Amino acid sequence: MMLKRMLALLSLLLSFPVIAESDCASAFTTLEINACLNEELQDKKDIMQQYLAAAKQRYSDETKVVTAIEAGQSAWEAYKTSHCDSIYTLWMDGTIRGAMTLSCQINLTEARTHELWSSYLTYMDSTPAIMPEPELTYE
Repeated sequence: MMLKRMLALLSLLLSFPVIAESDCASAFTTLEINACLNEELQDKKDIMQQYLAAAKQRYSDETKVVTAIEAGQSAWEAYKTSHCDSIYTLWMDGTIRGAMTLSCQINLTEARTHELWSSYLTYMDSTPAIMPEPELTYE
């Protein structure tokens, strides 16, 4: 029995790279959907990091502002974790729990990126923003 479980787990782990590289438009299984959502989340995190870096760069001569941006980011990370963990708990009895949690993280990461842009990378007048307005894809 234990050997069967180990073989099943090994098979699953070996198939993960294939799943991660699959076409997300045709993802069907829970594993495929979660792999695609993980990939999307990583993309959203990478974009957010670019906007965060640009914000800190803009205010690099103002140490207090950079420290405040970093504190805000840390607080946001704690909030995102706590909130999305509560979504996991809400759906803990279903296989959808992973997808719901990942979707929560994606949505909040997009919103945070937009907030970073709006707060730190735009101007009060008609001066163009330092970076383009980030896309909000969720409803």
